[in-house]
Amino acid sequence: MMVRGGFFLGWVMLMAPSLLAQQWEVFDMAGEGLPSNTITDLVQDDDGVVWAGTDWGLCRFDGSAWTVLQAGTSGLPGNEVTCLAVDSLGRLWVGTATNGIGILAGEGWTYLDNTNSPIATEGVKHIHHDHRGWVWISTELGLYCHTGEEWRHYDNTPESHGGFTFFGPNVRAVDVREDGLVAVATMNAGLTYLTETEFVYYTAASSNFPDNSMNDVVFDENGDRWLACPSGGLIWHAASFMGGPWFQYDSFTAGLPNNTMLCVVIDDAGRKLVGSETAGIIVFEGQGNFTVMDQAGTGLPSDQVRCLMIDTAGVLWAGTHAGVARYNPGMDVTDRSMFAGATAYPNPVSDMLHVQPAGQGGQVNWQVTDQLGRIVQSGVVPGIVPFVVDMASLAQGTYLVQLRIDGRSEVLRIVRN
Repeated sequence: MMVRGGFFLGWVMLMAPSLLAQQWEVFDMAGEGLPSNTITDLVQDDDGVVWAGTDWGLCRFDGSAWTVLQAGTSGLPGNEVTCLAVDSLGRLWVGTATNGIGILAGEGWTYLDNTNSPIATEGVKHIHHDHRGWVWISTELGLYCHTGEEWRHYDNTPESHGGFTFFGPNVRAVDVREDGLVAVATMNAGLTYLTETEFVYYTAASSNFPDNSMNDVVFDENGDRWLACPSGGLIWHAASFMGGPWFQYDSFTAGLPNNTMLCVVIDDAGRKLVGSETAGIIVFEGQGNFTVMDQAGTGLPSDQVRCLMIDTAGVLWAGTHAGVARYNPGMDVTDRSMFAGATAYPNPVSDMLHVQPAGQGGQVNWQVTDQLGRIVQSGVVPGIVPFVVDMASLAQGTYLVQLRIDGRSEVLRIVRN
């Protein structure tokens, strides 16, 4: 689901390390009594209340205090919460791993599971309410949709709704465009598209698609699709869903610090905010133009980020494996546009590459990677000073020189001739 809002983050965090640790306010078991530090999803309801799902209960934040809801002491159907959503009526939908879906309206709960619906599994992965009021429920045994009048089930069997037979049944997430195009992210079954009359899927085998699995999918303001993949990095599928081009951004093509992406949201500036398995949050604007918000550089409580949310005030929230983190918009953040980009010459190069970092930061961590993403050289420069990389021993081909300066990353593509 696209998350709109003015995200309070300048592009570069060129600050003293003592300030960087103050950029996140952390809510966890020790400080607020959350039942678990493993946060599985975040959502804000129509009253401005923030809800956090965990693997041991549901948490409610009213702006000043947290309340914990657990099975047995509340109407929560199960403690292992997997996903959250709010519908057009303001009701909170809570998906669980083994106990179906609980729907909270005010103080009252209703339930949806395999006893009162055709959902064949209670392991709910994702819930999405589209602009028509239809609900889409992603499970390991297919995609379920309730249109308000009927249930539809899509899977990899001949009985799949409309005869649209998926490549595989394990559905991870869904987003729906205003014209009714449904983008379906699957595990091990590629990227699938549905309309009322058309169906197509892209896999590595059928279409040379970069990754058969994806953890999240979101439409941007142009109707293009962005995918957070577990091994293929960030994928952009542009233009028509029938044969449109795709672009892959990963450690080699864009210098990203990690290729395992868990979630993606888009802010009003069009920036893609990607939660990763080991590198925190990647704020991506384009090829070679991104910022990393991680534990070491910004005080994020964990570099494993499973979910992201931008609230109605434009503040970024992150669900990590060390609690909930809320970005502090009051920190001084320097705009990247103040600095010219890093440069390197000559390019192409045959022996010595001269690199000039940019900015006003402290030490520069640099590395050179080959076309397979392998680090072939690396080092540290104490300050924004020119330095030389000896490329003479490297084979001919294309390399990436990645510079990390106080949480900011720059990437230079170099040809060794």
